Amino acid sequence: MTLVEMMIAIAVMSVVIAGIMSAHFLGLREDQLMESKAGANDTSRKAIGRMLNDIRGAKGYDVGTYNGFTNFTPVTSGFFQGPALRLYTAIINSNQAVNVSNYTFYYFDSTYSAQSAGVLWRLTSSSTTPVIVASNLLNPLYFTSETFQGYTQTVRTYKGVIHTVLQFSQFQYPLTPVGSNGLYDYYRIDCRATPHLPDGP
Repeated sequence: MTLVEMMIAIAVMSVVIAGIMSAHFLGLREDQLMESKAGANDTSRKAIGRMLNDIRGAKGYDVGTYNGFTNFTPVTSGFFQGPALRLYTAIINSNQAVNVSNYTFYYFDSTYSAQSAGVLWRLTSSSTTPVIVASNLLNPLYFTSETFQGYTQTVRTYKGVIHTVLQFSQFQYPLTPVGSNGLYDYYRIDCRATPHLPDGP
């Protein structure tokens, strides 16, 4: 083999190896992207599934505001919309009224929502230790009691539909450095559910 032939062979092999390595790195990058999206989808699906089950099984509910875990103030007039949702899980057998001492409580913590770090918390009357349901949330962070037509209720005469939106923000690639040039993906879940209760609050 002459020197020229050897140089041509080396150049061809270098191109082939470079192509194989580029395809390999592209595959690794795509795998990171799919892992990121799959993780976000799985997390959001579990969070929504549990919350929707709680809503559907509720005997009554209130939408309102909160100040800490115990100071819940329900909306009684105007638009029934707020960052907190209290689901009453039992009734008093003697008069079929909701038992307000048994509840499941969901609320949004929007303290760091501007940094894509809003949190949805859950606690119950039997366990007042809050548990994170979903994190990395963006605004809007609230629950709305709606009519069957999708309008925000102003009167709780009839059964309402609880509506909330979860918008997740997550690094597009797990190894992306934190900073102004970081890449993010956004995932939006719009959900509605009707509690198992008769007309009225």
